[in-house]
Parts: sequence; C-alpha cells; structure tokens
Amino acid sequence: MANPLFDKIQKIPMKTRLIGFGGLIVVILIVYIWQFQIPMKTEIDQLQRSLADLQSKKQENDAKIKKLDELRAEVKSLQARLVILTEQLPPESEVSGLLRQIQGLVNQSGLILRFWKPDKRKPHPSGLYEEIPIAVALTGGYHNTAVLFDHVGKLTRIVNIQNIRMGSAKMGSDGKVDVDINCLAVTFAAVEKKPDVPATTATKKVQ
Repeated sequence: MANPLFDKIQKIPMKTRLIGFGGLIVVILIVYIWQFQIPMKTEIDQLQRSLADLQSKKQENDAKIKKLDELRAEVKSLQARLVILTEQLPPESEVSGLLRQIQGLVNQSGLILRFWKPDKRKPHPSGLYEEIPIAVALTGGYHNTAVLFDHVGKLTRIVNIQNIRMGSAKMGSDGKVDVDINCLAVTFAAVEKKPDVPATTATKKVQ
C-alpha cells in the first residue's frame, strides 16, 4: 500500500527537495553550534583563563619561595656572623672573664702578673660599643713576654697591646734575667641595652 506522504514528497521537484534538505542540514548545524559548540568553546576559554591564572600564581609562589630561601640563607649567614662578632666583641657583662683569660696566658707564658687596673671606658660615637683600656704590669723574661703577646693576639676576643714600656733587666734568684713590663691592653665591649623600667606614678586619693 502506497504511503501518501511519500507520494507527496516524490511529486516535489528534485531541486526543491535538495534545497529543503540543505536547509534542514543548515538548521541542524545552527542548533548544534548554538547548543553545543558555543557553550563548549566558552567553557574551554574559561578553563584556559583559569589555567593561565594558576600558572601565573604558581610563578609568583615560586618566586616567593625562592626569595624566602634566599632570606633564610641570609639570616643564617648573619646569625653565624653575629656569633663571631659576639666572641670578638662580647657584652660588657662578660668583660670580667678577660682577666681570667689573661691570667691563664700569663701563667702559661711563665710571667708574673703584678698589676691589672681597668681604666675609664670610652664610648664609641655609634653607641654600639665602648673601648676599655686596662693598665697591666708584668715581670718576666723577654722571650716569655713575646710568647704572651703572641697568645693574646690569637684570642678570639679583640685585645690590642699598646704603650709597651720595659724596665732595666735584673738577674732573678733562679739565675734568669727578668724585666718589668708595663703596657696598656685595650679591649672592646658591646653596649648592652638596658631593659626599659616602667615609671611608677604615685596616685593621690581624693577625699
């Protein structure tokens, strides 16, 4: 049995049918592009922008991490430098330990420490450290004195020997030649910052 719809289509001229078929294809393409292609491209563009933002943030974070590592290395270097400077320029509260060091070196060098008197301290204009001159009097041989000064020069702490004066040589009871040596040992101390003491204010009770 013939299909009436099919018969009607058969009666339509071939050119008209081709135009209609082409129009249908165009409509399908437009619907596909509108419903799928455009939203998909929009989503791809958004994802690409998000990816670019993430890559930019990653580069910023990498730069910050690199900077942080550099800062950590710099802090570590400064801390090591501070340890060395603290040994060379200890706080003023540790100055008393220098006498024990010098006394030990004097004994090792075979000398006698006759006199040790710290003089008035001289603050540096920077206010960071102060110069401490110490008058020293020794008795012993020339060689022993040279050995002592060599040991003092090798101390971690900075100690400069100045104004060396030697008296006349004299024969000791043990047959060795002794000489009286007077000099000025100049060392330095970091000025310790004193903690701030809050001022107390008296309050008067109003009757």
